[in-house]
This record gives sequence, C-alpha cells and structure tokens, in this order.
Amino acid sequence: MPSSLCCRLEEVRIQKEAAKETAAQLSHKISNGELKSSSLESDLRIEREWRQALQEALDQDRAQREKQIKLGQDYAKLKESHADLQRSHEALKRTIAEQELTMEELGAQLSHSKLKVADLKDVSRSLKEAQWAPDKEVTHCRSCEKEFSISRRRHHCRHCGNIFCSVCSQNTMPLPSSAKPVRVCDGCHLALLERCASTD
Repeated sequence: MPSSLCCRLEEVRIQKEAAKETAAQLSHKISNGELKSSSLESDLRIEREWRQALQEALDQDRAQREKQIKLGQDYAKLKESHADLQRSHEALKRTIAEQELTMEELGAQLSHSKLKVADLKDVSRSLKEAQWAPDKEVTHCRSCEKEFSISRRRHHCRHCGNIFCSVCSQNTMPLPSSAKPVRVCDGCHLALLERCASTD
C-alpha cells in the first residue's frame, strides 16, 4: 500500500513537471506569437503608411499631369490667337500700304488736277486780259521803249499780247494754250518761271 502510494505520488510529480514544462513551452509560444503579432502589426502599419504615401504621390502626379495638359491646351490657344493676330497685323499692314499708295495716287491726281485748273485759269485770264495789240498802233517797244523801224521789227508776246522788239522778246516757253514753245516777253518769261517754280 505505501509502495503503491509512493508510485502514485511519483507519477503525479512527473505529470506536474511535465505540465509545468508544457506550460512554460506554451507561455514561450504565446510570447513568440505576441512578438510576431506586434511585428506584423508594425509591418502592416508601415505598409499602410507606404500605400498612403504612394497614393498621395500618385494623386500629386495625376494633378501635375492634368495641370500640364491644361497648360498645353492654353499654350495651343495662345499660339493660335497669336497666329490670328499676326495674320490680322499683316492684313492691316497691306491695307495701310494700299491706302497709302491710293493716297499718293490721289495726291498726284489732285496735284495734276490743280495744275490743269491753274493752267485753265491762266488761259482764261490770258484770254480775258491779253489783247492782241495792233501792229499799226504800237510804234515803240513796250519794254525798252525803242522805236520800231525796218531793222527793229515788232514781235508779239504770245502770253500777254503786247508788242516788243526782238531783244525784249527772245525767250520762248510752252504755254497752256500751246504745248510748243512760243515767243514771250521778258516780263512774262520771269512770271511764268516763278509760277512753275512755286508749283514744283
């Protein structure tokens, strides 16, 4: 009986030791599991942070690309607008050049018309004022007042119509009434030259 009890106690002690060892192993496993769990949680947190940073970077990159696309579109519009402005500028330059040329032509025509009007006025005035002096009524040169004779002949000025000697009427000029140069007196010659100079 006592031997049997001792054996029983020994078995219980062995089982107790085995249970302690098992408990120690389980505690160690639990501790390792907690460490692994903590490490996994840390890894998961790092991965979440990395994913969040990556998403933010992707969002920034997408926003930057959209901004670049918009800038490219704006640049294309500005380039097209600049090309339109250049075409308009060239068209305005051509229009201004054409208008300046037209103004020059109109100015030349106006100047020519003024000359024609002045010539017509001169012709009209000459026709009104100038009277062809009769040879028999004039005995002396209207300029130098020398008496006419066989050697000093009479000559009419084709502009004023008066009679002069050859010395006082040796100039010739084209007149509005005659494109071919004709005899004019010294006074009319100077007056016509001054009028031509002022017209030029």
